[in-house]
Amino acid sequence: MTESTSIHQHFADSAQLLNECADLLAEPIVEVAQGILMALMSDGKLLIAGNGAYASLANTLATYMITRLQQERMALAALSLCNNPSVLSVLTNSEPNDLFAKQIHALGKQHDMLCVLSADGQSTNLVNAIKTAHERDMRVLAITGGSGGEVASLLRDDDLWLNIPGDHPLRVLEAHQVTIHALCAQIDQLLLDGL
Repeated sequence: MTESTSIHQHFADSAQLLNECADLLAEPIVEVAQGILMALMSDGKLLIAGNGAYASLANTLATYMITRLQQERMALAALSLCNNPSVLSVLTNSEPNDLFAKQIHALGKQHDMLCVLSADGQSTNLVNAIKTAHERDMRVLAITGGSGGEVASLLRDDDLWLNIPGDHPLRVLEAHQVTIHALCAQIDQLLLDGL
């Protein structure tokens, strides 16, 4: 395989997965957008957690909620649990499995929603975050790939799940980025057109 062929294959694989997701996730994304707005209209906020590249995606989602994706609209209450260096450094050293759970104990309340982002749904700190959110009577949105792992097994009937049908971590991450864009565009549309 030549270098050029290899590069083309990256784009082809990504495009194929995105096309699959367009049909698979269109209706669920509308449902998730409505669920997030219902939480926010009940005086809740969106708490967002992810590890590695997904920490960056959590920050991106929080930014889009507070500012906008493309259209001007009101600010929406969202907080990434991935961007306070002092909290993260202490908890990473002392309680890595409770990195997000501790923050949810401190910040989470009924009507808030927890969003966890993961390629495989196997991170212990995300699993513990979901358990803590459920203890606080918070609804959970899981955005995962593959089978959804242990994260998917913890979801309750009223929780929300957007799952990318792929096991290749890079392709799943790319699809998650597009999913976040589609979700935020749908939220903007619902707000601007009226629920």
